[in-house]
Amino acid sequence: MAEISLRIASTVVVAAIVGMLASGSALAAEGGPPSSALSIAQAEGTEGRELEPRYKSAPVEVEEGGYNSDYIFGMTRSVAGSTIHTAGKAPLFLLSVPLDLVILPFAAIGGLFG
Repeated sequence: MAEISLRIASTVVVAAIVGMLASGSALAAEGGPPSSALSIAQAEGTEGRELEPRYKSAPVEVEEGGYNSDYIFGMTRSVAGSTIHTAGKAPLFLLSVPLDLVILPFAAIGGLFG
């Protein structure tokens, strides 16, 4: 039974990869969305500043020295701060907390010198 399900799963994966490759080459041959978007951006009627952003972002200030605690339990923090439903976060916590414990010594060193 396990052999059959493994064979079916591998067949589905191979079919998906072949389908993605075929659709990508078809778009490239037809001159699909990427080239048409490029031709719109380079149209003759555009002005020089028309494609620039409307505002400039503020420069990021980097603090020198000190301890950076962002590396410690970084995966767990990102799971906690994500927009995933609570039922989806529970299994991710089961994966992220042990991995963060394994990486903890390296994260502490990275926080000191990073």
